[in-house]
Amino acid sequence: MNGISITALVKQQVIIPHSDFPILLTAHLNQSNKGLKGTQPLEADGYALRTSSPMEWANLEAFIKDVCRWGDYAGISGRVLKSKNNARAKIQRKVGDAILQLSSAVPDIVGALRSMMEIKGLGVSFASKHLRFLFPEHCPVLDSILSSRLFYELSADDYGRFAAACKRMAAELNSAKIDTTFPGQSGWRPSDVEAALYAWINEWK
Repeated sequence: MNGISITALVKQQVIIPHSDFPILLTAHLNQSNKGLKGTQPLEADGYALRTSSPMEWANLEAFIKDVCRWGDYAGISGRVLKSKNNARAKIQRKVGDAILQLSSAVPDIVGALRSMMEIKGLGVSFASKHLRFLFPEHCPVLDSILSSRLFYELSADDYGRFAAACKRMAAELNSAKIDTTFPGQSGWRPSDVEAALYAWINEWK
């Protein structure tokens, strides 16, 4: 049986069949699209934001609020946007830095996460959620659930390791010619692999 080896729950080998990944990705999309703004519209907003020049504050503010709602913790956006340590210029600068780092020929995923985490109120989980919607072709989400179940620490370095693992799994699924179920995509991305893993952990099918 063709599948991807995963370490989860206990440190033993677990195989997720390749054929399960499209089902799991669909399950994740169905869950996340129940929110105020689903995965696809947020990806479109992230792309518009990263390609805008200059970056409009109103668009960035709305993006932060929508990502936090998508992540099922709308209150995080209040902490970010109302903190006296987060001037508008600082938030725009740090998001802009992350975009530049991910736009380079060799994307600096760890550096981008660290830039986002310099915004008061954003830890690894919600910093990575913002990166996921800005650059889904490079960035997965690493939250507390994935961290505890897949044995990745909530740190910038382990986020880099997790992103690299998701990239390898995406390449394996594409090489095996497993069709993605993400609308409008022709192949698997790290963000899609992470979504499937999250659905698998939560037993969504």
